[in-house]
Amino acid sequence: MLLDLLSQYLEELEATVRELENAYVESYEEEVLAANRVNLRIRVRFQTGYLLELNEAAIVEAGHIKHPGYRYHF
Repeated sequence: MLLDLLSQYLEELEATVRELENAYVESYEEEVLAANRVNLRIRVRFQTGYLLELNEAAIVEAGHIKHPGYRYHF
């Protein structure tokens, strides 16, 4: 089971991505590795044809969310 802080972060992130205007989510994947760690892979396609790919690792350490690795490609 995910820690509450990480669950809240994921819920807020997913809601934000899905509310983007002039874009749609091609894929949204959460890979839970442990109760305090998750990897994300998100692809957002804009009406203009542009594609934004986000890959991110999120972990909870000492009560805070940290991002030890990420990649954004536009």
